Amino acid sequence: MRKNTHKAILRKAALALLTPLLFSACNNLNRQAEAIDTDSLLVLIHERDQQIRHELMRVQRAFIADQRAELVDSIVMLVEEQERADSTNRCVVDSLLRDGWPEGLSEQSNHTIWLVIDHADVDYQERYLPLIEQQVTRGVISAADYATLSDRVNVHRQRPQRYGTQTGYKQHNEETFTYVYPIEDIERLDSLRLSVGLDSMHIYLHRVSETLGTTVALDPQLTWEQLNTQIAAITEK
Repeated sequence: MRKNTHKAILRKAALALLTPLLFSACNNLNRQAEAIDTDSLLVLIHERDQQIRHELMRVQRAFIADQRAELVDSIVMLVEEQERADSTNRCVVDSLLRDGWPEGLSEQSNHTIWLVIDHADVDYQERYLPLIEQQVTRGVISAADYATLSDRVNVHRQRPQRYGTQTGYKQHNEETFTYVYPIEDIERLDSLRLSVGLDSMHIYLHRVSETLGTTVALDPQLTWEQLNTQIAAITEK
């Protein structure tokens, strides 16, 4: 127990030293990256990414539950903080991938590179999607991660998603509309999910519903035109 506690203290101290190094101006990142271990840098990026998003999700769930006005300010501040962190993370990943995928990284570091790409805008995602696909064949990136990123790109472009990994919700007044984005082939959905290591759609939707605190239903016939119409109707109320 003492040994683990000592390691935890050292880890917190190391991350405290790395934090200002990471979250400074993008034009200094190349020089800074040379001064520290790449895996350590990516550990920090991963922890910061998840910390902000988990807190944002917690506050969003609270807002869905009771609509307290003061939570809106917290959501706005967390979104701004998330956008700043994401921008810096993209600078790091661009630097790391300039000459191709780095060799010798830990499994978590490889996943963190994918995570930064997955949380970026669609143009950034599309730029690196072929490289991510290559890493699946090399065993560096999981097929499930590639499926998720592929679905994100399709959803951003308002195309049907293949693996059913993307859900959304629209909040207006006291009404919450949750949905699964349109599916390409509902008959093959579960077999495609299982082929890349994802749970069945039933299990996935149960997990998402628990996370959001509201039921998320799958409409197998939903099209993008219908979804946009439904969202517009809620917004206009």
